[in-house]
Amino acid sequence: MFRIFALLLTLFSFNCFASVARIAIVGAMDVEIEGILPKLTNVKHKTIGNHIFYIGELNKKPVIVTKSGVGKVNAALTTTLLASKFNVTSIIFTGIAGACSPDLEPMDVVISTALVQHDVDLTAFGNPIGLLDGYENREFLPSESLVNQALKAAHSVLGEDKVTTGTIVSGDQFIADKKKVAFLYQEFQAKAVEMEGAALAQVADQFNIPYVVIRTISDKADGSASLTYDEMKNTTAHNSISILLEMFK
Repeated sequence: MFRIFALLLTLFSFNCFASVARIAIVGAMDVEIEGILPKLTNVKHKTIGNHIFYIGELNKKPVIVTKSGVGKVNAALTTTLLASKFNVTSIIFTGIAGACSPDLEPMDVVISTALVQHDVDLTAFGNPIGLLDGYENREFLPSESLVNQALKAAHSVLGEDKVTTGTIVSGDQFIADKKKVAFLYQEFQAKAVEMEGAALAQVADQFNIPYVVIRTISDKADGSASLTYDEMKNTTAHNSISILLEMFK
C-alpha cells in the first residue's frame, strides 16, 4: 500500500511540474549549465532515461534546466523530451563554439539568427548541401524576440564590440581544420560551428517552440582548436551563462 501511495504521489508531483509553463535552458556539457544550477530555487529533479531535468525557478521565473549531451542526436532527443513531457514555452541553448568568421576571436559571442546542419549532404539528388529532404530551406530561424532579448543581455554584459549575430552551423564533427572552416564560412556565411544547435532547432520547429542559441567562441576551429578549446572551455561557457542570467533579470 505504501509503495502504491508513493508512486501515486510521484506521478501527481510530476504532473504538477509538467503543467507549469516553463522556459527550457539547455547546454551540451556540464560546464555549460553548472553555473546556472546554483541560481535555481525550489528545485525538483526528474530523470528520464539518462537525462536529468532540474525543475525550478530562476529569479522567480519557472524554468527547466538540462544537459543534452554532445551531438545532434542528443540535442534532438533532449528537445523532444522537453516538448513532449513538459510545458515548455521556449528554449535557450547556451554554450561554446568554434569560430568560422575570421573576424571572431575567443570570448566573442554569436547569437543565432539562423541554424544549419552543415553535415547533411543530399547533393547527389540535387539538393544544396545542408538541405534536408522535405524542406524548402536549409536554415532554421530562431525566435526574433528571443534573439533581441539575448542581444540586449549580451550588450549589457559584454558591450557591443564582443557580440554579433548570424548563422551558426551544426554537425557531428569537432572542426579543427582551416580548409573546413573556410568552406563553412563561404558556403553558409557561418559565424560559428558547433554540434547541437541546428538539431535542436529542427525539433523545436516541429513542436512550434520558440528558441535561440547563444554561443561564446572557444577556439578558431583550426589546427590548434583542440588545445585552445581545452584551455578556454570553462571561461567561455561561463561567458554564455552570464548572458543567459542577464536575460532573467
